[in-house]
Amino acid sequence: MGMPRPAKRPSTTAPERLLSALATGAEKLIRGPGWPDGVNTLLAKLGEVTGVSRVWIFQTIEVTDEAIKQDYVFEWAKDKPVAQLGMKCFSMFSSPLDLPEYQAIVEGRKRGELYAVLPRQLEDSWLRQTLWDHQRILAMVTVPIMVEGEWWGTLGLDDCEHESEWTEAEKDLLRTAAALISSSLVRRRLSARLQQFSILKNMTESAAWSFDINTRRAWYTSDLLDDSSQGMVSTDINGMLALLVPEDAEHLRDAFRHSVEANTPGFRSDVRLAKDEGAKWIEVIGNVMRDESGTPTQISGIAVDIRARKLREARLTQQAETDALAGCFNRHAFEEALESEYGQAVTEREPLSLLVADIDLFKNVNDTYGHPVGDTIIRWVADQMQKACRRNDMLARIGGEEFALLMPGASMEDAYSAAERIRASIATVLAPTDAGQIPITVSVGCATLEYPRHESAISLFHEADRALYAAKRAGRNRVRTAR
Repeated sequence: MGMPRPAKRPSTTAPERLLSALATGAEKLIRGPGWPDGVNTLLAKLGEVTGVSRVWIFQTIEVTDEAIKQDYVFEWAKDKPVAQLGMKCFSMFSSPLDLPEYQAIVEGRKRGELYAVLPRQLEDSWLRQTLWDHQRILAMVTVPIMVEGEWWGTLGLDDCEHESEWTEAEKDLLRTAAALISSSLVRRRLSARLQQFSILKNMTESAAWSFDINTRRAWYTSDLLDDSSQGMVSTDINGMLALLVPEDAEHLRDAFRHSVEANTPGFRSDVRLAKDEGAKWIEVIGNVMRDESGTPTQISGIAVDIRARKLREARLTQQAETDALAGCFNRHAFEEALESEYGQAVTEREPLSLLVADIDLFKNVNDTYGHPVGDTIIRWVADQMQKACRRNDMLARIGGEEFALLMPGASMEDAYSAAERIRASIATVLAPTDAGQIPITVSVGCATLEYPRHESAISLFHEADRALYAAKRAGRNRVRTAR
């Protein structure tokens, strides 16, 4: 077989045709059929304008220290004899990396470097035998297709008719074509993700989000804020965190940081979206993606609407803490709050007062009118006491006809004044019941924290309780203080 006569490729004498081919191919790839049909159109335009024999794409399947596995996934061929797509030797094929010249090419492709060569002019080697002796390629140029920082595959041009150096215009054309293919792949991935998230959203009411650690850029699907919206919003990490209630944004930032630093695969965090009409609870579920060296590169995940769950949790909490008859807090909730407020008051040296009230002669009410009327009286007294509460006060039913009012920040004077208002409001109004209007009175005991005299929360309660019994012994319908 004789040597091919060296010749110039058509594209070297008409650089404007390169731009025309690129524009047409880009139109098909971006606004036309996209992936994969748009890729075939782009390869055909590149082949026709350059006059090469083949334009192809290898997809990188796996790279190890010993070998690289690739697949021949796209090809435009000038005529049938030079076509290679579908050949068994190019289907999911592996190439050893023990050859220094090929290893250097692979390392360059990992870095995104273009490689241009005239194979017949290479020294006798495996590479020359593969490209020239076996495939009769006179000129070859390749450029990696980099997707989201990773080597996805390789775009190449093989010329079996012209042995001439590749011009800078041809190299730029190939780099731009590879970038267009990369963009198409990214859009395809995003489209697939959006389809997956669309299915997931219908099942869980969720939105999608992602954060690139290196660029600090972030995006989220717009239905995060508006359930009826479709699309994506691009921002930075601060812009995404600004969507949250500030304290929750800090919690989420800490969760990000812990996942990255602790090398954990993912995290979950309940946070609130700061919306004009009120906070919307979401559960942020994220996974950390890392490169081959283990360095974190991206955090992505979903945000699930958990408002219904939070309402259920709130109802369960309320049921667990609420006295079913009186409608105020129960004894268990009161005891927990008393311990908590006592600890804070001692630490911060803040005032804390406690009222303990008891309905006078309540047994007589039950004996005379029956328990249903007695239940009505308990609800009515709770309502009268609740009206006297300040915003941070806590009213609880702690026994059959006994109530406690915890008053953080209240001095003895404040507590005594509130106790008198409660006593008077009940004593001066007849309680409405099914048995008619019934006169009711209460006795109230007051205690205010004095540290270290009150060495525990229970000691404060016992002192208020002793003051209550002092009021009863004094004739009932009275308020007594601990000292």
